[in-house]
Amino acid sequence: MKTTSMLCYAMNYSKIKLNRHHIPINPSMYINTQMDYDCYINVLLYLHKQLHLGFEPAWLISYHYFHPTETARPLRETDKPLGFGDRYSFKTYCDIWKQVPFYRYLEWKRNNIDDVYKDTSQVRNSILKKLYNIKRLNRKDLYEFPNIFFFHEKGKVKLQYHTHILIPQKNLIYNNENELKDVFNTTIRKSRKCFSNWKDIDVKPVADKYGIMGYLNKETNSKYLAFDPHNSIPIIP
Repeated sequence: MKTTSMLCYAMNYSKIKLNRHHIPINPSMYINTQMDYDCYINVLLYLHKQLHLGFEPAWLISYHYFHPTETARPLRETDKPLGFGDRYSFKTYCDIWKQVPFYRYLEWKRNNIDDVYKDTSQVRNSILKKLYNIKRLNRKDLYEFPNIFFFHEKGKVKLQYHTHILIPQKNLIYNNENELKDVFNTTIRKSRKCFSNWKDIDVKPVADKYGIMGYLNKETNSKYLAFDPHNSIPIIP
C-alpha cells in the first residue's frame, strides 16, 4: 500500500479512498477524482442491491436516436466509367439551406438529456404495451408492471446519446432473440419517431447480470448519471 501511494505521488495521480463496500469496477471506467469514484460506486451499489432484491435482467436492448444527417442522401450527378471522378450532391426533403435551423435544433435536442428522458418515456410506454400487454399504464392495481432499467450514454465518439434497456423475461410475450429483434425493429420502431432510420435496434441476452450493470454504469461520474431514474421501474423494498 505504501509503495502504491508513493507511486501515485510520483506520477501525480490522485489517491482514491475506496468505499468500505467496494466491488470491482468495469475496466472501461475512468476515475479522475474522489467525487467521481463516490458517485460511480454508490450508483453501482444501488444497482447491485436491485439484483439482490430480485431484479432478473434477461435482455439488453440498445438503440440510437434519429440524427439530422439521416434526412440527406447522396445523389450521383455524373456517370463516369467505374465511378471514378463522379460528382455527387445531396438531396433532402426540402431546400438544403432551410435544413440548417432544423439540423441545429435536432442536434441540440439529441444532446439534451431532458429531451432524451422525454423520448425514453414514450419508448417505455410502447414496451409496456407491446411486450408486456399492459393496456392501461395508469392502473398499477390491474397489472404487474415489470422492472425495467434505462441507461443513456454517449460512448467514445460523444456525438449524441444512445440508450440501453434491461428488461426481464417474466410476463414477456416473446421469449427468443429473433422475435424480440423483429418486434423492436418493426412494431416498436414504427410507433416512435425518435429512433434512428439507419441503425437497427439491437437485442442481446444477458449472460452476466452483475457485469452488465457495471458496463452500463461506466459513464457515471460526479457530473453525469448514466442510469435513468425518471423512466426506470426499480424494485421498491
